[in-house]
Amino acid sequence: MENRLLVAFILSLGVFVGWGYIMSVIEGPPASQTQSEKELAEIPPPTSPGISKQFQPNSQSKNLATSPALTSPKTNNSASDFPGKETTIRITTGIATYLITNKGAMLKNILLSKHKTEKGEPIDLVDQKDGAILPLALESNNNEVTNILQNAYYQPSTEFLELSESRPTGTLKMQLTHASGLSVLREFTFRYNDFMVDINTQIKAPALASQNLSYNVLYGPGMGGKVTSQTDYIVFSGATTFVNNERKETSPEDIVNEVIYSGDLAWTAFQNKYFGVALIPGEGIKSALVKKYGDNVYVGLKMESIQSTAYSSHTLYAGTKELQVLEKSGHKLFRLMDYGWFGNKFAFLVKPLLKVLQYFYNMFNNYGWAIIFVTIIIKVIFSPLTHKSFKSMKGMQKVQPYVKVIQERHKGDRQKMNEEMIELYKKHKVNPLGGCLPMVLQIPVFIALYHALFFSIELRGAPFIGWIKDLSVADPYYIWPVVMGVTMFIQQKLNPSIGDPTQQKIMMFLPIVFTFLFMSFPSGLVLYWTINNVLTISQQAYVYKFSKG
Repeated sequence: MENRLLVAFILSLGVFVGWGYIMSVIEGPPASQTQSEKELAEIPPPTSPGISKQFQPNSQSKNLATSPALTSPKTNNSASDFPGKETTIRITTGIATYLITNKGAMLKNILLSKHKTEKGEPIDLVDQKDGAILPLALESNNNEVTNILQNAYYQPSTEFLELSESRPTGTLKMQLTHASGLSVLREFTFRYNDFMVDINTQIKAPALASQNLSYNVLYGPGMGGKVTSQTDYIVFSGATTFVNNERKETSPEDIVNEVIYSGDLAWTAFQNKYFGVALIPGEGIKSALVKKYGDNVYVGLKMESIQSTAYSSHTLYAGTKELQVLEKSGHKLFRLMDYGWFGNKFAFLVKPLLKVLQYFYNMFNNYGWAIIFVTIIIKVIFSPLTHKSFKSMKGMQKVQPYVKVIQERHKGDRQKMNEEMIELYKKHKVNPLGGCLPMVLQIPVFIALYHALFFSIELRGAPFIGWIKDLSVADPYYIWPVVMGVTMFIQQKLNPSIGDPTQQKIMMFLPIVFTFLFMSFPSGLVLYWTINNVLTISQQAYVYKFSKG
């Protein structure tokens, strides 16, 4: 029974590792969303209504370019269209550096100083694509207005801002007064050691009051900071919106025109395994959107406007997906965390495990040792159940000869065979399920810890000892997977020989399978499994050699 359970457990492990990938391939968008996109597809793409004569007070407006709907509104404007000079404003907050261009008042870079690429450069949450609209771009349903919003030069209140403990907050104002009468004021408020930026926007277009212009603020194209890994398919990376207390993921192939999310909107965002960028609505925001410009995907917020005038506020979160940071930031940002289809079912266990892991890290300043101590605690908590399981397996081994005799005696009478076996178990005080149930109870904790370690950004770049420089990636020399395989082999040898010879051979082959499987796993996970095996071997040796009964 115990061997069958272990085989089932191993198969389950393979299922939940590959489940996210399978679901992403075969599962289409939800029915309601598919229907809404079919309806959107039937609506002709919006066209620019054209600029009224009121909007052309001088010759400059004659050169304003238009662009086709749903293609990038960035155009090849001449210097005379938008006179001025591009400058870059640098804002440092301790944990992030923002580079903002005065052309369109948009973000050029968001650099996270504590998180590096493989080349040792700061992670940039802006995805750099030639010709794409930069993050925090404003757009209108009038393409000529959009052209002004994104290509005119704004006047910044400062060109450099450095925050510190003595200067915890700072504000950047970007102002545009266009000859057409269009005026824009954007105010960015930054905080020291905080990934949150408050943004207030005021747009006035009195010359187009009769046209009822609408405005959006966009983030894209996509998000930088992608981390490549052989097992990243478990994680959804892309546009994600939290609305009406549900987490909605929007794949690029699901977008026909644009997808609108209305209701109780918490945020719309891009996120991957370790990082997230979210637009959090404030006053003057009515809905969220996910749209495409060519092949580029953008998330955004739709502003409320009256007579082509809009006043709105929203907050930008651009940083790590650390549970404690997200919970502290509020706005239900902790729902950016995604543990995969299977792991989300055990999220109630993942969170406390992450907090315990953080607690031990604060003690030892090393996540490798933190993992070891968390493993020991889990093992101690479940030691009574494990002890009972091993004792049951030991008891089952004793009665195996009698079981075989009963099976041979009553080959043709299954009912009689079961009756005698029940009597046998009662006589020897053995429960055939005694070895199974304790193991079953531990499976949810294992799955939760697996996902806590797999998705935890805290392990990214965290060294352990010797050659392990990053617990979030595979062991470069495969030493820990081999050690883990050896411990599994020892564990199998210590187990009582229960079941037919073929089944026993399969069980002895499993350590080899697991060794190759774990070669691609993050070394933090392999460390957990290895330490768990060592502790299990110790408990097995005690039960089988010294325990009575």
